[in-house]
Amino acid sequence: MNKRSEMMEASRWFWIHCLSPLHIGAGEGVGVIDMPIQREKVTEWPIIPGSSIKGVQREHYRAKGQDTFVQKVFGTQGDQDGSAGAVVMTDGRLFSFPVATRYGTFGYVASPLILKRLARDAKALGVSLDIPDLIEESSTLVTMNSKLVENDELYLGEFQGAAKKSPQLTNFAEQMAKLLFEDKQSQTLWIERFVIVSDDVFQYIVTMNSEVTPRIRIDHETQTVSKGALWYEEYVPAEAIFYGLMWCDRIDGSNDLSVRHQLLNQLEKQMYLQLGGNTNVGKGRVSWRMTGGEGS
Repeated sequence: MNKRSEMMEASRWFWIHCLSPLHIGAGEGVGVIDMPIQREKVTEWPIIPGSSIKGVQREHYRAKGQDTFVQKVFGTQGDQDGSAGAVVMTDGRLFSFPVATRYGTFGYVASPLILKRLARDAKALGVSLDIPDLIEESSTLVTMNSKLVENDELYLGEFQGAAKKSPQLTNFAEQMAKLLFEDKQSQTLWIERFVIVSDDVFQYIVTMNSEVTPRIRIDHETQTVSKGALWYEEYVPAEAIFYGLMWCDRIDGSNDLSVRHQLLNQLEKQMYLQLGGNTNVGKGRVSWRMTGGEGS
């Protein structure tokens, strides 16, 4: 059996919903923003490294005293005797980006390219998703009961234009809502605010609508800003949603499928974590959710 088949047999989705602004730093910037977020090189879309996701989960389980479980799932650290864990997690890819709207307050924005990448990843997992076939990729689509439009007009950030209500998009949004959220209220909010825009519009939104926050350091003696202590940090806004794939490799040399499923099922299906920088001021609060499994 090849590696891809093994992955499909014991695999899951994971979904990350940002509950507060998120800063996964890329080091010092060379432009106006001193501390930019990490982005994919090819798309320039925000990304959450798999190492960051696994790192906070390792600490989550370790804080509960589950050291043996931590070693099995996440591996052991150390230059000499370190070993890889049984569970593999990909980077968190962007699924939808929040944008302010005139109607409905904000929208969960995606694009045809987002859906195509999602379809490709779903195929890798052997999962069937009812992803809309977007014939007119330049059009803007909303759900049938969308809160974002008035007289078929959509005001999305700096963009204004006609939006078409799509039954197919509604079905897809309802399907995704059950994967993304556990509670009915969040599912309804998602369905009513999901919108598809063209790839070009989405690209502008994602590259130009991140949060940029000025930070200062106060001189405690003079109670003024320290010289040169003004900088700008970039954040992924709250309500952004990411997704990724995870699967279980061989455990202690064994490739028994039931054992691999059992290990994945021991992971918490839903948890609240803090990712990235500035967690001491409430940044990086996320909801992490795992879906899929046998019979899915």
